[in-house]
Amino acid sequence: MTSRAYAIFETGMQDVAKLIQLFDNLESQEQRQQYEVLKRAALVMTAAAWETYIEAFAIEQVEAKLALSEDEFTAAYIRRRLDHEINRLHNPTSDKVKKLFIEFLGVDITESWRWNNYTPKEARERLDKWLKMRGDAVHQICQSGDPKNAHLVKREDLDKAVRFFRELANSTDGIIK
Repeated sequence: MTSRAYAIFETGMQDVAKLIQLFDNLESQEQRQQYEVLKRAALVMTAAAWETYIEAFAIEQVEAKLALSEDEFTAAYIRRRLDHEINRLHNPTSDKVKKLFIEFLGVDITESWRWNNYTPKEARERLDKWLKMRGDAVHQICQSGDPKNAHLVKREDLDKAVRFFRELANSTDGIIK
């Protein structure tokens, strides 16, 4: 059974698939060069889907724990603290995710990121690299105005990123229940 957070993630990933399809349906190389923004947007949306997933998953898991508590004062305090931390999360790197889940659930979920050929260490490193690329895709283009940066996201890299984030969210979803 998947979490509500995972269903939200999948909705975001449907938008990513639409952006990729738009890019793939461009007929000429000239059009593809002109609309490189679609690939960058797809990477940004993939990272946004991950961020939304982590936020929703943390809330979902904390709420499940709080439902067992009869201490409303403590529960209200924890909800306020979680809300504050989530509002500060922004770019959910492996360190930020680790800290959030240790603080609120006492679990380092990054240690459970294991699938196919990924160890937890490799998954953390890869996550951080994809998020850095997302940042580069947004900030380098805007700051430099350099057209060569427009091709920062290669089509095959986009497929790898989408696959990675799907596996990462799927792996995360099975960790705490």
